[in-house]
Amino acid sequence: MKQPLLEVDQLTVTFEEESCSTLTNLSFTIQQGDSILLLGPSGSGKSTLTYCLNGLYPKELDGKMSGNISFAGSNIEEFKSGKINLEVGTVFQDPETQFCMLTVEDEIAFGLENKKISPDLMESEIDRVLSLVGLQHRRKDQIHTLSGGQKQKLALAAVLALEPRLLILDEPTANLDPAASKDLVKTIRHLKEQQDITLFIIEHNIDYWLPIINRTMLLDRDGSLFFDGDLREAVNLYDEEMQQRGIWLPEAVLLAKQAQLAKPWPLTIDLLPHGLQFQTEAPEIKQTKKYIVHVENAIFRNKDKVLLDIPALDIQQGELIAITGKNGSGKTLLSRLITGLLKPTAGDIEFLGKKLRRWKTNELYQQIGYVFQNPEHQFLTDSVYGELAFGQTVSEEEIQKSLEEIQLADQADKHPFTLSQGQKRRLSVATMLVQEPQLLVLDEPTFGQDSHTTEVLMDLIWRHHQRGCTIIMITHDMDLVDHFASRVLIVDQGRVVEDNYPASIWKKTDLSDYGLSLPAKDAYYKRMQEDSLYA
Repeated sequence: MKQPLLEVDQLTVTFEEESCSTLTNLSFTIQQGDSILLLGPSGSGKSTLTYCLNGLYPKELDGKMSGNISFAGSNIEEFKSGKINLEVGTVFQDPETQFCMLTVEDEIAFGLENKKISPDLMESEIDRVLSLVGLQHRRKDQIHTLSGGQKQKLALAAVLALEPRLLILDEPTANLDPAASKDLVKTIRHLKEQQDITLFIIEHNIDYWLPIINRTMLLDRDGSLFFDGDLREAVNLYDEEMQQRGIWLPEAVLLAKQAQLAKPWPLTIDLLPHGLQFQTEAPEIKQTKKYIVHVENAIFRNKDKVLLDIPALDIQQGELIAITGKNGSGKTLLSRLITGLLKPTAGDIEFLGKKLRRWKTNELYQQIGYVFQNPEHQFLTDSVYGELAFGQTVSEEEIQKSLEEIQLADQADKHPFTLSQGQKRRLSVATMLVQEPQLLVLDEPTFGQDSHTTEVLMDLIWRHHQRGCTIIMITHDMDLVDHFASRVLIVDQGRVVEDNYPASIWKKTDLSDYGLSLPAKDAYYKRMQEDSLYA
């Protein structure tokens, strides 16, 4: 039997001041050429495992680690500093944590210099890896000017330049639009065919990776492994256990369960039988006729380039609006203009009938809450409890209730930066909700969440909406939009190109033009219609 590329034996990790381990007695092997999908609830230790496999732990671990990890027959701890990272490349969940340079091309060059690539080869190599991820046109740009999805692509390009034997991808599609996600998977698949690279993928978005993976590992909430095998077997034998633990199921399986289809279930929508019916409940559409936001001829420029051009936009009090579109289309820019975080170059924006420029800052942000795409950008204190209490007049009981609602009561004394990405997102949302704003804007609210915490988070947001809070959420999750939004704005190249009810958008708009895809049930119905046309 050939030697495993990587072997993990009885790995246990316990952080300081934690009574329970984050990873518990993990044992598994990875063979050269494997494509493994790791699934588990938010906070189950998936990212911690990443840090163990790429050698960051135990060197940077505040806690204890036991067990052994070997790569190509040698203990990972025996590798010289930096050497293991040439063999095990990692694209982290938050790409900003791994950038070292200021510009796109310098970020790629930094890794190539560490690999001792000669300067005469470096130019062509930078072009090669940037073209793999579709960023060659941003080569000279500052990294901070990239969208969240473009930063994710740059992080991948920087790792690919090192040509690692094992590539670990931690939530690689979390910030990408559907088209970009499919392109990323296509790129990885092409690389795998060319180089037989070994993949270890940590994801909540399962469907994109179905054409690539040959093995699935499932983590329990205590960081132990409860399944290692074929995904089809997992979803047909352990679907209830997976849902109880908050592990996402493929879209086709969720539709099959909703339609009460008998097992075995297929993994993809195109293999579902014809004639299935699904219950649909359209969100309540509130027509208050009172405008909370009014935009008139708003333009935002960067030097001579127009990044956003909004001739007219009105948002009614009590609406729940989804803003969607490609990465870099101007979604976040629009949300920051209408909340006063950025000032338009020209035009006017009103909030509650008063021009934004006439509001006092402290008064404005008592009425407006904004949850950033990167939750760390809004943390101000050194504890989870402190974040919820900061600047608030609410009682201790209300703060404790909020902690329990977002399932962070047992993390109250921890520093926010030590939480998992999913936990950070729930905290960032709760810090805004506790102040009861009239307008709440959420940039990718369900980023990094498992199915259970997504439900908890959206239930919390929905309850605030029902009490009169106007909600604007930026998302690529069309099933989320279909279930909750009463109105959809599609932004493309700095303009609102579609503004309609979700059902109308799904029927009349070719979403692929904007890097988007249909909700699962509508994709199924469309496939049935196409099949009947060609039958």
